[in-house]
Amino acid sequence: MMEKVQQILRQKQGGVDTSSQGFKLCVYFANWSVYGKKHFPSHIPYEYYTHIFYAFLKINSETGELCFTDEWCDLQMQEESLIPGEIVHGNLESLYQMKRLNRSLKVIMSVGGWGACSQFEAITDDKEKLRCFVESAATLLLKYKFDGIDIDWEYPNNDQQARGLVEILAKLRQALPKQTILTVAVPGGEENGRYLKIKEMDQYLSFWNLMTYDFAGQSWSQKTGFHSNLFGKNGDNELCASQVVQSYLQRGVPACKLVLGMPMYGRVFCGVSNCLIGQPFAKTSKEDIINYNKICEFKEHGFDPRKVAAFSYDPEKKEFVTYDNAQSAKIKASYVKSNGLGGGMWWESSGDREISKRGTCESLVFNFAEQLGGRSALDNSKNKLD
Repeated sequence: MMEKVQQILRQKQGGVDTSSQGFKLCVYFANWSVYGKKHFPSHIPYEYYTHIFYAFLKINSETGELCFTDEWCDLQMQEESLIPGEIVHGNLESLYQMKRLNRSLKVIMSVGGWGACSQFEAITDDKEKLRCFVESAATLLLKYKFDGIDIDWEYPNNDQQARGLVEILAKLRQALPKQTILTVAVPGGEENGRYLKIKEMDQYLSFWNLMTYDFAGQSWSQKTGFHSNLFGKNGDNELCASQVVQSYLQRGVPACKLVLGMPMYGRVFCGVSNCLIGQPFAKTSKEDIINYNKICEFKEHGFDPRKVAAFSYDPEKKEFVTYDNAQSAKIKASYVKSNGLGGGMWWESSGDREISKRGTCESLVFNFAEQLGGRSALDNSKNKLD
C-alpha cells in the first residue's frame, strides 16, 4: 500500500487541465456526516469519482461573505491519513490527499443547500454583498485549493430571484480563473424550476447537476411512489428522471453538460399494508430517509424494470422504501451513455455500499462506472494542486 501511494505522489503534479475526456462521476460529501454516521472523506472510494462536491458552505447574510459552516470538521478535526506518515486536520486536508492520489479527482465547494434561499436573496438584493461574496469565494478557492464552485439555490421562486442567480454566475465566472469549474444543482421538476433562466445560466456553467430524485416522499406525497424512477408515471405524480432530462434538453442545455442525479438513500413510507406503489400510508414524524447501505435489513425486495426503480418492504413494521440499487445504477449508466449525457451524480457519499472485491458488488458507483466502460471511461482532466 505504502509503495503504491509513494508511486502516485512521485508522478508529475502540474497545473489544471480542464479538457474533459470521458464521463463525470460526482458525489456530494455532507460535512455533518462525520458526526452521527461516522463517515469521513477517507471512506470515499476516490479512484471511482471525478468530482466530489463539499457540502455545504454558507453565505453570511449580513455581509455577503462566503464562509464554512463547521470549521472544526472542515479544517481542524484530526482524521485518518490515506498517506503514511502524514497528519490530517479537517475534511479539506483529507480531500486534498485524495486529489494527490487521484489526479483526475476534482473537489468543488458547494454553496447553499436546502433552507439557504434567504442567503442568496441577501446577496442578489445588495450589490456590495454580492461583491463581497464573489471576492470571498475567490479567496477560499485559492487558499483551500478547490477546483470549482457549485451553487445550490433551492429554489428561486420568482423572476427576480432567477435573474439574481444568473448575475451570481456571471460575476463568479468573470472573477474566477478561466479553468475554474462552475456548476449548479437544479431541481428535477417543473414546479421548482419554472423560473430558471436556463439559456442565460448555461453560458457560464461547466455542467448541470440534475436533482432527479425525491419525486415522492412521506412529507409531500399522498400515496407511495418511486422517488428516483428513470421512466414512467410515479404513484401520484408525473415525474421521472428521463422526463427531467428532456425538459433541460428542450430548453437548450447540451446533453454533454447534463449530469444525472441519483440517490444513495431511500424514501420510507410508514403504515403501508402491502408492497405496492400507489398505496396509502400513514403520515408520521419518523425519519423518512434511510441510507442505501441499510436497506438490506428489510425483509422483501423487488425491482420494477419498466420504471427502473427498486423497492423493499418490512411486513412487520409496515414500512415501504423506494430507492436505487445496483441494477438501477447499471440501467441508468446505459441511459447516460446512449443519450450522450455528461455522467452521474449522487447525494450523498455516506449511503453507498462498500466496493467488494469478492462476490457480487452492490456499490452504486462501482456498477455505474463498470456499465460505462470502467474507470478508463471516466473524465481524466487534471485537478488543481497549487
